[in-house]
Amino acid sequence: MAKDIDKSAAKQKAREEHIKRTSQNASSAKSATKAAEKKSNKSGKKPGFFARVKAYFAAVRTELRRVVWPSKKDLVNYSVAVIATLLIVGVLIAGLDTIIGEGLVLLAGLRG
Repeated sequence: MAKDIDKSAAKQKAREEHIKRTSQNASSAKSATKAAEKKSNKSGKKPGFFARVKAYFAAVRTELRRVVWPSKKDLVNYSVAVIATLLIVGVLIAGLDTIIGEGLVLLAGLRG
């Protein structure tokens, strides 16, 4: 149990360090983007289409670096939970459909 706590603490520390590094990278990327915006705003024109697309993908890349991805164990646990929930809800809906359908058949007297 102590090993699990140590592992959790190590993971948390690694995540914090990762977030700190990526936030530093993001701040430098933001300053570069702001410099580019100032440069383009000096001319009074809106940046071109390809410049905006490039800036968009740079921002996407920066955000993806910030993401703390789940471990394989977490991913498997989440997937199992989602699949189990889907099965339970599907069975409930099928049961309600059958009950309501039979109730309508009895109410309308459609069978013999």
